[in-house]
Amino acid sequence: MSVAITWPAEGIAQLTIDRDAKRNALSSSLLRELIDALSHPSFTSSTPSSSPSASPSAILLTGAGSCFSAGADLSEGNPEDIYPALVELISQIRTLPIAVVAYINGPAIGAGAMLASACDIRVVAPSAYFAIPVARMGVTVDKDLADSMTALLGGARARTMLMTGASLPATDAVSSGFAAAEGTLDDALTIAITCAAGNPATITSIKDSFA
Repeated sequence: MSVAITWPAEGIAQLTIDRDAKRNALSSSLLRELIDALSHPSFTSSTPSSSPSASPSAILLTGAGSCFSAGADLSEGNPEDIYPALVELISQIRTLPIAVVAYINGPAIGAGAMLASACDIRVVAPSAYFAIPVARMGVTVDKDLADSMTALLGGARARTMLMTGASLPATDAVSSGFAAAEGTLDDALTIAITCAAGNPATITSIKDSFA
């Protein structure tokens, strides 16, 4: 299994992308593991619980080791091959009735940056940065990605990142509003716990308003 599920606090399910040897590169099978985990009835209900057999009240997503995700697993061939599964996962995260907090523990590149951008709240490690080098890799950009990046970063920065592959370091991610804060995994967990304590219907309505 390439996704580890743990429960670091009451009502918080932590999903860790666990392919440290491959810098947590996103393969089709790994994306399917994430989709299957989030499709489980326990993840699609907003009923608070502390039991792994019941529903989490918030989700914490991170990567193992020192990298959040290096992007698409190039050993599988064309990086666009994972795109359908990535789009499905991103849609799933956006429509979950609970908050999804990402702890970006290191570089988030390409598909990894796209996955991070789908989460509701991002906390970044000092070593984290974001890059989407689609022009260099010859990967097609669809309108949904462009619109999402523009909404999160503004048109000028979004175009620059997509066209030049320029990276967004942790400090700039925070100052631009792309990330909520620079900190540790525990800081991200604290935010997830705070979200979990909120009114479930209100959390869902907030997510819907940003969809």
